[in-house]
Amino acid sequence: MNGEIIDVGGKVVKNSSGYSLKDLIVGSEGTLAFISKVMLRLLPLPKIAISLLIPFPNLELAIETVPGIIKSKSIPTAIEYMERRVIENAEDFLGKKFPDNSSDAYLLLTFDGNTTDEVEADYKKVADICLDAGALDVLISDTQERQESIWSARGAFLEAIKASTTEMDECDVVVPRDKVAEFVKYTKEVEKQIDIRIASFGHAGDGNLHVYVLKDDYSDAVYKTKLDQAFSLLYKRSAELEGHVSGEHGIGYAKLPYLQDQQGSIYMGLLRNIKLAFDPKGLLNPGKVC
Repeated sequence: MNGEIIDVGGKVVKNSSGYSLKDLIVGSEGTLAFISKVMLRLLPLPKIAISLLIPFPNLELAIETVPGIIKSKSIPTAIEYMERRVIENAEDFLGKKFPDNSSDAYLLLTFDGNTTDEVEADYKKVADICLDAGALDVLISDTQERQESIWSARGAFLEAIKASTTEMDECDVVVPRDKVAEFVKYTKEVEKQIDIRIASFGHAGDGNLHVYVLKDDYSDAVYKTKLDQAFSLLYKRSAELEGHVSGEHGIGYAKLPYLQDQQGSIYMGLLRNIKLAFDPKGLLNPGKVC
């Protein structure tokens, strides 16, 4: 905050020279410092990329299959889960049909590599795992047109859900990968208990779930009450499953009470002291937690 410039990171492969300030600043979202220059290491794009769209009878079975996929040595670069209700929102939003409408739940997997043989060997092994687990089919997306058709729908999920309601807020939890199915199933219980629509999709491969609580036709006062009830239940459950408040998005200030409840006073005190060391006057993105 005082204008002094430091360099963190660098071109070296290994570095144990003190605390990793680079990793601290990355993701601090303007609460600790201004980033004035960034040097990136780029990796070459893979030559081959193939996606599998795999329909399942229900969402629970789809997500319960993910740990078996991860335990195999043919791990996809993307493992996404999606359900029929969200796909229908995307169809309405985009004005075009999803490539398949045979099921209520899907896994979307992507495999990439430098040779067709390499990629095919990986996806065939995972396809067998899914079929043995109860998948209804395995749809191979091996052309650019098919890839774009599927991923354009996936990319529109957030805006499509937003367009389907009057207001919404997100519970961006992350849980251990073997607890994803349990947490997603719990969101259905909360939906019934609170009597409010909840939509979700997410990255089943890393346990990061995007869960949206939707206002629909409720009044502002009723929605605020139901939202608070739903969030309290969802964040409590994520903590019980050894998860955390946020997997991708910053805490900001709206989710701060949930972070405080889950992490406790010692953890929050450390965060405050780190903030104080970088920004003693509290002028950088004030009131926010990265």
